[in-house]
Amino acid sequence: MDKNKKNVLIFGASGTGRRLYDEIHAVVNIIGWLDNSSEKWGTEIFGIPVLGNMDAVKKCTYDEIYIASLTGYDIIKEQLLSVGVEPSKINSSFVDVQVKARINFLRDYAEKVVPESDAAVAEGGVFQGEFAKIINECFPTSALYLFDTFEGFDKRDVSVEAANNFSIEKENHLNITSEGLVLSKLPHPERAVIRQGYFPETSEGLENLTFKFVNLDFDLYNPILAGLRFFYPRMTRGGYCLCMTTSTPVIWVSNRLSLTMKKSATSAF
Repeated sequence: MDKNKKNVLIFGASGTGRRLYDEIHAVVNIIGWLDNSSEKWGTEIFGIPVLGNMDAVKKCTYDEIYIASLTGYDIIKEQLLSVGVEPSKINSSFVDVQVKARINFLRDYAEKVVPESDAAVAEGGVFQGEFAKIINECFPTSALYLFDTFEGFDKRDVSVEAANNFSIEKENHLNITSEGLVLSKLPHPERAVIRQGYFPETSEGLENLTFKFVNLDFDLYNPILAGLRFFYPRMTRGGYCLCMTTSTPVIWVSNRLSLTMKKSATSAF
């Protein structure tokens, strides 16, 4: 360990964390990973231990904690502050750009380009509702369809990830959520329609709807591809679909633009 480099912890032992590791491991000492998913505790990533969550933070000596989670960004920051981590030691720069880019784009789109106002909005992969809250805020009169298992990743999707070496995500990851938690964050919960279960099965009966904005944040290949197949033909003119994955940057899809994905995903689509 280089004594001239900062000792840092990475909070988020998933795809985003691995991308952050690739960017910073040569210039800092990464002494451990943190994660809210207990099934990861005691494992290793790149030979570095996953120490735990808040209890582990209290036992560590560190210079900075990097946040590497897009879905739990705000929650993690609140958790760290609640256990006494100094704000100056919380580094969220890696995810700030991606999180703020989505929010700024959505707010700008909602203000300036709102086609067919009676069309619905939707999110696939809701987790704890942080971005659903923003969608609901931006489209207060639109029906908001929320698709999630509320039990974490489904084994059918995780098996596809493993078989194709797409990621090393585990079954039930991101299961710390509930319908009630999500609804409690929405400024207009009466507009929300919860579709709990396995996607695309939960899209049945919605074939006649149109959508002006969709955020696909399923994280895994199978449900993202299914989401594109379902939503893309139902987007209003000028409507947008955002695709967020653990292994690729944001993909912006408009029904006015050609679809750009990985070669494998493009051929499948």
